[in-house]
Amino acid sequence: MGGAVAGALSVFAATYLAETHEKKTRLLEAITRTNRQRSRQTNGNKKKPAPLTTEHPKIHRLLGKINRRALGSGIVTAITSALASLVLLLPLVLFPDTYAVTASIVIGVLLLFLLGAFRGVTLKQSAAKSALKMVILGILVILASKVLGSYVLKLVTQ
Repeated sequence: MGGAVAGALSVFAATYLAETHEKKTRLLEAITRTNRQRSRQTNGNKKKPAPLTTEHPKIHRLLGKINRRALGSGIVTAITSALASLVLLLPLVLFPDTYAVTASIVIGVLLLFLLGAFRGVTLKQSAAKSALKMVILGILVILASKVLGSYVLKLVTQ
C-alpha cells in the first residue's frame, strides 16, 4: 500500500515537472523568436516595439495555464498509477498464497497489454504491435528488478 502511494507521488512529481519544463521552454523560445522579429521591425515613428517579457499579461496567463494543465495531468497520472498498483495488490489479499502471485502477474501483463493497445490506437499505430512492445518492456523491467533485488539482498545479507 505504501509503495502504491509512494509510486503515485513520484509519478505526479515527474509528470508535473516534465510537462511544465517542456511547455515553459517552448513558450520562452517563442518569446525569444518573437522579440527577435519585433526588434527588426519599426513602427511609423521609427521606434522599435517593446520586447515581450514574462510579465506581459498574455504571457502571464499562458504560464498559469501551463501550470494548471500540468497539475491536472500529474493528478490524473498519479491516480492512475495508484489504482493500477492497488489492482495488482488485490489478488494478494483475496486469493490463497498458492496462486495469488500468479494472478497478480497475469493481471499486470493484461494491464500492460491494454495500455499498449490504447497507446497504439491513440498514436494511430498498430494496436497489437504497440501492446506487444509494452508487454515485452514490462517483462524486461520485472526481470531487471528481480535481478537487481537479488543482488542488493546478497549485498545486505553478507
